[in-house]
Amino acid sequence: MSEQNKAVVRRLVEEHWNNRNTGIVDELFAPDATMDTPDGPFTGRDGASALLQAYATAFPDFRNTIDDLFAEGNEVVFRWTFNGTNTGAFGETPATGKHVNLPGCIGIFQLDEGKVSRGHLCWDRYGLYQQIGLI
Repeated sequence: MSEQNKAVVRRLVEEHWNNRNTGIVDELFAPDATMDTPDGPFTGRDGASALLQAYATAFPDFRNTIDDLFAEGNEVVFRWTFNGTNTGAFGETPATGKHVNLPGCIGIFQLDEGKVSRGHLCWDRYGLYQQIGLI
């Protein structure tokens, strides 16, 4: 089970996030999935797509690299690095054109029946704001 769940998370990072593939959201997320993030909570498959869209808009070239990946039972923990250039609006903030390198991001996913049902994503939002020049 753990290896299968790790494969789901790898697919989420590579295909959904890095390849901007919203067409697989039904395969990766439970209909009532919840994700807690520094940007607030996101709920359901629409929430998973909205989170991707927000970062794909602000950082169209972003790429996430998995640095560590661990699983036990139905939980997967991973550490990743976010890289991208802020060439689109980030919420209400206009693009700055600055590149971001954000290591040490952490994700904890609970999977049920091969789909993410609960997620906790954590990244250094302060560091992100510093790097794009907001603070």
